[in-house]
Amino acid sequence: MKTFQALLRTLNLRRSDHLITLGDYVDRGPDSKGVIDTLMELREAGFTITSLRGNHDEMMLCSVTDTSDYVARAWFGDWSKSFNINDPKALPEKYVNFLESLPLMAVENDYVFVHAGLAFDTPDPIADSQPDHMLWHETGVPDKRRLGGRVVVTGHLIRQIEVIRQSLNTDRIYLDNGAFTGDLPEKGNLVALNLDSKVLILQPWLDRTTGNSFKYIRGVYA
Repeated sequence: MKTFQALLRTLNLRRSDHLITLGDYVDRGPDSKGVIDTLMELREAGFTITSLRGNHDEMMLCSVTDTSDYVARAWFGDWSKSFNINDPKALPEKYVNFLESLPLMAVENDYVFVHAGLAFDTPDPIADSQPDHMLWHETGVPDKRRLGGRVVVTGHLIRQIEVIRQSLNTDRIYLDNGAFTGDLPEKGNLVALNLDSKVLILQPWLDRTTGNSFKYIRGVYA
């Protein structure tokens, strides 16, 4: 949460900006509730925000709704501590509604935003991708010719900073530097990207445990 707040201060969002976050708001740091509260407060304050669902958010939702018995048993983890609850079904309704409202993909004129990836080996990856692709496991290799000329922007897969920098001029931009990994070489930053200028903003991890993957861009953002 401290890391996200520090990044927001650096970004100094304007009402004309569009903030797109790529998922994993929970279970990647000590204050999952605070992260979600901040996203909801930004929306309520009139900022334009598109928050995509990550696999950690999906597992949290499953633990609340009992969609998966395994997840209900195994994924009631660190996120519950920040909500001060002992039963996933005690999660207040507004947070359940938030999780259920999160889309899996956002398509803009020049970019496709998704947490993990797409079914890149299908004729139409945007239309043919299933939730497992978008949340967990992509297939094939990104090719913007099959994405309507769009570049795909993802989180999920942790990459070193140099790899992230190199990806900025390819058909697939990586934005997850593994903030929760701390001070490991070339990792441990919460990453933001200004899609207009292609400038990266790196915020070192400030929280005491594992961290959240947030991606931002000014203009049309991720």
